[in-house]
Amino acid sequence: MSTAPSDASEEPTDVAVPPPVAAEHLRKVLGGVLQALGAPAADAATVAELLVEADLRGVDSHGAHLLGLYVARIRAGHLDPAAQPRLVEDRGSTLLLDGGLGFGQITGLEAVRLLAERTRQHGIAAVAVREGTHLGALAAYTERAAQAGLICLCFQNGPTIVPPYGGITQLFSTNPLSYAVPAGDKPPIVYDVATTAVAGNKLLLAKKRGDTAIPDGWANDEQGRPTTDPDAASIAHLQWFGGHKGFGLAVLVELLAGVLTGSSFGRTEHTASPAHGRDRVAKGFVFLGLDPERFLPAGEFGIRTSTLIDDITGSETAAGVDRVLVPGQLENERRAHREAHGIPLPAALRDEIDRHAAELGVPGLD
Repeated sequence: MSTAPSDASEEPTDVAVPPPVAAEHLRKVLGGVLQALGAPAADAATVAELLVEADLRGVDSHGAHLLGLYVARIRAGHLDPAAQPRLVEDRGSTLLLDGGLGFGQITGLEAVRLLAERTRQHGIAAVAVREGTHLGALAAYTERAAQAGLICLCFQNGPTIVPPYGGITQLFSTNPLSYAVPAGDKPPIVYDVATTAVAGNKLLLAKKRGDTAIPDGWANDEQGRPTTDPDAASIAHLQWFGGHKGFGLAVLVELLAGVLTGSSFGRTEHTASPAHGRDRVAKGFVFLGLDPERFLPAGEFGIRTSTLIDDITGSETAAGVDRVLVPGQLENERRAHREAHGIPLPAALRDEIDRHAAELGVPGLD
């Protein structure tokens, strides 16, 4: 099995594949649309930067594909594009922020900034957020903390779109979690996953591309029966990765990101937003930081982590496997490739972005 970065389009082979888009051009277009919808110029550019960062890493489900979701939420009045995070509680090593139902990216970056500051001061710190909205790819936040020399974990909950293991009543989101760890002279180890088999946006993107099938184990139909048919697959019936094991982690995420933060959780709504349940836009998230220099001499943790990476990547491979990777390695390689050669976007997504731009009177991709 090959693990080399590939940017071959995942669109059906009988569909003309549009040329890749330069990252900077995509940033400008996405930022222009968001600014036209009322986001301050700096915030629009920041949100666009993080969306394109996800595309560069190959996490297309959390990149430009999300523009349509944000446009719809702003127009519905469910997301305030000008809102700024507000500090609610400050107890030194623990802080609580209120995102004001603004862009999750703006609140998330402020949370990470505060987390880094307090983790250096106290050795360990936590920043909880209520009334946040979609963060995008969690790796964008944990990786920034790791680049500052800190160990970081992030947990986020959301709308009720996934049943508990063995049930069919929607109670949870995909409940993603992420961690990032500094690795000395190597890029940080970065892990970012949904606790479902895939993020819901991967299923939506597969539908948008017109895929004829999705992998086995991604989703169920509305009756909870496994399916590989994208049309029958329900965003409200994703499968947990590892069955009860993924579900067990999802419950932890719900407790930390929903219950602990004073946010909505399960069927309980704690939000100023009128959008509840499956339509819920309010999310809770928690960032945890740990300073490795409180345990080891300066730089020693990174050296040891780098050694562990060498042990992992130097492992003898199983039959059919080209090489062994650490979390985040493939995304870093994909980022370098796409920065040099552009970001492939499905034709349907390009059309969608251009339609939003045209409606708002701002430049599009073409």
